[in-house]
Amino acid sequence: MSRSLRTFAVAVLATVALPLSSAVAQGAFTPGSKLVSVGLLSDNGTGVAGSFEYSLLELAPNLTLGIGGTVGYFSQDAGVIGKFTSLPILANGNVHLALPDVPQLDLYGGIAVGIVRYSYDSNFNFPGDNDLYSDSDTVVGFNIGGRWMFTPKFGAFAQLGLGDVPELYLGGSLKF
Repeated sequence: MSRSLRTFAVAVLATVALPLSSAVAQGAFTPGSKLVSVGLLSDNGTGVAGSFEYSLLELAPNLTLGIGGTVGYFSQDAGVIGKFTSLPILANGNVHLALPDVPQLDLYGGIAVGIVRYSYDSNFNFPGDNDLYSDSDTVVGFNIGGRWMFTPKFGAFAQLGLGDVPELYLGGSLKF
């Protein structure tokens, strides 16, 4: 995904999210928070993902450590030759920054480690297995993101990845 498309996606999310806020949250990610997020992924194809994060402990005033996991599915059509798919399964650790003047905003950054299952399915009929390429790989990556809580329980997020994690992850979050 190009840098200009990522910048555009973040700008659209911010433009839509800020005016729609109608309720002040009691802090977007405070100690004891649990977040379930679902969204769209982009990284060498398009996909979907779901994630869970738990607020483990307060590191300092306005800094909270969260841990969790993400599972996703990517698909990229390679035209007449076949289809590429991948299934990332990641453990995440993020540090969340709360801004006291803007309690609806959750800024975070962290690391993700896990495995990704890759496969390539050919459209051609070769003798034997059509699954010409299938493998698993250990991955490590970094991410930064932001979440805007429209209400104390519902928000939207945008996350950019670096390394072996999805480049762009956009979606909605439920806090409980």
